[in-house]
Amino acid sequence: MEKLNGMIQKMSLKKALLSISAVSIILIAALSVVTIFLLLNLNQKILNTRPITIRNSDIQYEAGEKEEGDSLQYIVKPDQYVYGKLTAENQLKYNVITFLMAALPVLYVAIGSLAVAVFYYQVKLRVPIETLKRGISHIADQNLDFELHYHAEDELGMLCSTFESMRKELYKNNQRMWEAMQDRKALTASVSHDLRTPITVIKGYLDYLSKTMLREQLTEEVLEMTLHNMMQSTERLERYVSCIHDIEKIEEIEIEKSSVCMKELMSCLEKDFSLMAEQRNITFVLDNKAKKEVIYTDKNMLFKVLENLFNNALRFTRDRILLTITEHEDAIAFVMEDNGNGFSQDELEHAASLFYTSNGNADHFGLGLSICKILCGKLGGSLHLKNSPDGASVIIKIKK
Repeated sequence: MEKLNGMIQKMSLKKALLSISAVSIILIAALSVVTIFLLLNLNQKILNTRPITIRNSDIQYEAGEKEEGDSLQYIVKPDQYVYGKLTAENQLKYNVITFLMAALPVLYVAIGSLAVAVFYYQVKLRVPIETLKRGISHIADQNLDFELHYHAEDELGMLCSTFESMRKELYKNNQRMWEAMQDRKALTASVSHDLRTPITVIKGYLDYLSKTMLREQLTEEVLEMTLHNMMQSTERLERYVSCIHDIEKIEEIEIEKSSVCMKELMSCLEKDFSLMAEQRNITFVLDNKAKKEVIYTDKNMLFKVLENLFNNALRFTRDRILLTITEHEDAIAFVMEDNGNGFSQDELEHAASLFYTSNGNADHFGLGLSICKILCGKLGGSLHLKNSPDGASVIIKIKK
């Protein structure tokens, strides 16, 4: 039975219905022929109980009679004998059987049609319809954290696969929207917190100048020092606002994908990165293990991501940076490794977040990795952080 179900699952809806209907028709026809044949035999046996009257003869033969142990045999022409009437009981049996000969094939057709409908629904329709109803119910409840498991080679199987693909895309879009909302919240919180600090400092210095002037203790040296500190706070405030503006521009960037020659890309990366590394007495190594000759992506955006990662590695490495390129089933991976101290646990969890800065890096607003993460998302890829045996590694995966 399972083998039969498997065969039917591989058929299209139309072909499956025609096949099941054809088998049903054959069975109904065979059963009807057998039934009619058996009922005809029963009717014939009932008819054989009728008495026969032979004309022009003094002998009347009753069916079943024998004379001195021998069967009575008469050879007569059809017009020389007539049948008698059936008994009331046999006549009733004959009428019932005659009715059954007409009714049973009709009943077989009705039962067969119902059986075809039930069997077709159970085998081809029930599971995918229930699966789709369950999926629609989840979506109506705004729940996308589920999976549709129905794999058949018919139209409903394709519909379920399409529905599952749609669910995955909706789930990804919701995740991206949620991450964008969280980033916006983080940005708002960071703006609120980090703008308050330089503003408070400036207000403090202004208050200090005001009180000093009232006490007539304002000297040229105090004024110069205060103005210098206020200028530093103002510059930091300007840099911070500029960073926010840069993020807004990055989020509005439109990706323009085209065919990119890997050999040409590798040549540009090696030339530019080697030059920057050489200026700081750092060794840069490019190891291309990918066999793909051409990838479809935005070359400028990809180069910007790798450039940001390289500049970040330059800040923390001791003397060596390694860029390894590997090929996966549907993506190209770029791994930027340095031999510095590696990421702390807190950095592994939050270093790619907007405006995250670790201890000792107050001069940096924590935008390098977060910008890379945003651009990777626009390229249809992802960014991950991990510690390697020699230091820190940043892995980005870009769709081919």
